[in-house]
Amino acid sequence: NGSTCWSWSGLDSVRAGRALAHGEMGCVPSRQATEQLSLEKTTERSERTYGAWSQAEENDEHDFLEAQKTAVTVQNKLQAQYPEQHEAHLARARQASQKLGRRAPPPEHYTGPHLRAPWTVEQADALLDYLVTQTQTGADNVHISYMEDVLREGIEIFGAMESVVNIPVPTPESGSTLVVVGDTHGQLNDVLYIFSVHGPPSPSNVYLFNGDIADRGPQACEICALLLAYKLACPEALFINRGNHENSDINERPAKNGGGFAAEVRSKYDRETFRLFQQFFCVLPLAAVLGDECIVVHGGLCRLNPTIDQMKGVSRRMQCPDMPLTLDETILFDSLWADPAPDGEPAGQGRGGVCYSFDEAATSKFLRLNGLSLVIRSHQLPPKQRGYMLHHANKVLTIFSASNYCGVCANHGSILILRGGMSEVWEYRAPPIDVLLASWDESRAAREKERKKRFASLLPKRKTLGIGDIALAQIRSTRWGGHSKERRVSVGGLSGAESQLILSDYVSDERKRAGVAGMEVAIVRALKERICLHRADLLRAMHKADKSGKGLLPLKLWQDAVQRVLGVPVDWGLYSELFVLPEPPARAEGRRDMVDIVKSLERYQIRLQERYAGWQANVLSRAYGKLQASDLSIDSLKARFDANRDGNVTAAEVLDVLASFDLALARPQLERALLWMNMQEGVRFEASSFIAQLFVMCHDGAPRSPVRKSERLKQNDGDETVRSEAAAEEHAFSYVRLADGRKVDGVEYVSGMLTHLVDTDKDGELSPLELQAVSEHIWAMIDTDGDGYLSYDEFADAIMRLIQDEGIRKDMRIEKASLSRAHALHLAARIDVCGTGHICFLEFLPLFVAAKSNEGTALHGSNSALIQHICTQIYEQQHALQKAFIFFDKDEDGMILPSDFTQAVAMVGSVISRGNKAAEPFTPEQIEILATHCPKSESGQLNYNAFLSAFVVVDTHQQVGAA
Repeated sequence: NGSTCWSWSGLDSVRAGRALAHGEMGCVPSRQATEQLSLEKTTERSERTYGAWSQAEENDEHDFLEAQKTAVTVQNKLQAQYPEQHEAHLARARQASQKLGRRAPPPEHYTGPHLRAPWTVEQADALLDYLVTQTQTGADNVHISYMEDVLREGIEIFGAMESVVNIPVPTPESGSTLVVVGDTHGQLNDVLYIFSVHGPPSPSNVYLFNGDIADRGPQACEICALLLAYKLACPEALFINRGNHENSDINERPAKNGGGFAAEVRSKYDRETFRLFQQFFCVLPLAAVLGDECIVVHGGLCRLNPTIDQMKGVSRRMQCPDMPLTLDETILFDSLWADPAPDGEPAGQGRGGVCYSFDEAATSKFLRLNGLSLVIRSHQLPPKQRGYMLHHANKVLTIFSASNYCGVCANHGSILILRGGMSEVWEYRAPPIDVLLASWDESRAAREKERKKRFASLLPKRKTLGIGDIALAQIRSTRWGGHSKERRVSVGGLSGAESQLILSDYVSDERKRAGVAGMEVAIVRALKERICLHRADLLRAMHKADKSGKGLLPLKLWQDAVQRVLGVPVDWGLYSELFVLPEPPARAEGRRDMVDIVKSLERYQIRLQERYAGWQANVLSRAYGKLQASDLSIDSLKARFDANRDGNVTAAEVLDVLASFDLALARPQLERALLWMNMQEGVRFEASSFIAQLFVMCHDGAPRSPVRKSERLKQNDGDETVRSEAAAEEHAFSYVRLADGRKVDGVEYVSGMLTHLVDTDKDGELSPLELQAVSEHIWAMIDTDGDGYLSYDEFADAIMRLIQDEGIRKDMRIEKASLSRAHALHLAARIDVCGTGHICFLEFLPLFVAAKSNEGTALHGSNSALIQHICTQIYEQQHALQKAFIFFDKDEDGMILPSDFTQAVAMVGSVISRGNKAAEPFTPEQIEILATHCPKSESGQLNYNAFLSAFVVVDTHQQVGAA
């Protein structure tokens, strides 16, 4: 899948891309997007898009495994640093486990199914009927008391089994069937459809579910309840292997990132039920041996090549380790996570760098050692929208049972059917629930007749084909669609032509188009996220490719850099407009394919939602405030950065000087900000230009309109009369009156007048060149004595000269009499935020508006680089942060104290910087600011789950358009 390329070109693709751009954030693709897929291109595009979607899913699991390493390290360090809290946490867990008794029975108004001992097939059948007929009507969930009862019984039954179970294979004479089901991932429809066609579990119709019941889909609880109901009623009729998604850490992830089961359980039940599910998952066997011929395991073979007897003795009652060390841990980990290496490639590391990828030689060695002929596994989405995949000269078979995976893939599911000495892979697409419901009244006898008919058709071949002879010729397909091609099944309650449920090899083009568009929505979303997470690497690669140094790249080079850094081969014919828009030819020396590097990478950003507003400006204002507090003259400021007085500054010089200011910014944040300015190793900047850019780096936090009490007001706080008079004067001098009578803040309008002087295109904002003129011309014009500072008189004189200009006064709508010299002197005192009696250059700069975001330079991106670095680090480390927050969550209610919040975030920062204080991603001050701005409960605690979910990827272009 890593080499899969997804593309579609031509005029139709551009139109479809535009339609996708308008509706891509929703779950359902727009009708316009789906209609653009022409019939002849649907299949090709579907397969390519499916391959890319599969690659995106593997990237998710790779990212999870990487994040898990950090999370475990954080957890271990917290336990070592706070042993008393760790012991208290363990004690609470033990107490909760002991206290968890039987729940109260369901209330009288409960309308759901009843599951209680003695366990009977009739109860299980009733649950099956209920799930088909009621789950779409908002009916009751299986009651919590019943769910927990079947889980407890399941823990007892499966816990008594060895880690590898033996399941007999049906003989030709028995007439029995063994069905192996792969990943179902919470997709109840697939399970119901399999049972409807092949019958529910029974002594003569045995099922083995090969893991990954949980996550992604919304009804894993119902699948577990149904399987356990049959297991308890008839223990020899159903078996379950453990998958990698039967694991707490991955269950805790959001559904969009491959998890979702924890959220499902807590929404339907509570955290105690989730604990029971985890206990149940930890006792599930790791594999099953069918007869003496094949092994069924979720992931694959172990790198240590154990015997079956060694696998049987594995102590499995644990969460899957992130870094397997012992033999037991390695067998457990590889059984859940291993993948077969592509044919012809050697064994090695798989997804996440920890997983094992076993090759054909390893397969042959294991089968020979254990006297087997076939490995049956699941775990991977097969290519080309199939439900199965063969590997290693047909010695390995992958079975994947979640059809139309995640509601977008339009793929087949498959199951393996063993009966009469034959093996058959049955492919299908589960129909919608209403179609399934329409056929549900068909008698069990009719379904049994159909199964016997299929069995009879295979009997003539049973002498020549055995269990290991699974070949393409024997793989059948049954797919729900719109035309009859294979068979028809009677539907009860209907008559005439409508009394046929059509099952066929045909899938409608509309359904294919909808599936492609749905996958593309998910792929685009994944690309946006990965661009945000790998922004610094992309920026370095693009700056390196930009030989002109102008911050522009041809579209093709931009695309190549994205593909190389992200590792995803992309044909941008359909998606370019969702990520980049070429610059106007006038700015690109006449070319129409040039892309602004920073603007393109700045479009999608990870941000914290509005309810946390204020923390960004607070972080930046502290940094800029410390720069201002240095009270350096403009010449001293230049000399501070340009130590050798050659008129240029380098990245190394700037980093060292900024670190000396103690700006409460982490060094990685400063490095990221300079990277946005294209200040890389070997690049030199003109010193005076850099000083202006320094303001842009922090301009969101710069106090542009500081309202301070006058010195006289401060000195006379004890005299009420004087205080009242001073307050009135403060109010009078803080505002100016416009021609229409409105009053506005004086500093804001002084800012407007000064900006007007250098704003040559009169758009109200300053370009980098215009902003540079502030330090080179405006300051020199106002600083009449040339001492590097503005006295209050120099500032007032300049303002009075400005308001004498008829053109400026007219444009700014300021009456001449409304801004006196006394006004100007008072405003000078307000601009002097450090209270030194004069205005330094860094106090003067905030009077000028920020550089334009559409001017095509790295300059405008640096202001958000500091905040983006913090947001991206938190977004990327959500799993580790959640682990740390849970450690401090004494009541296990999702709430912690701000002090615990700061300790948790600080620990994660320490771990990802590997103990290097200078490399930590956030400073203690920033963490405190973040904790301060988090919404609190009445008890002063903050909801850490709400905090983690508040970081989202946003399209800044859409925000600008909306504004």
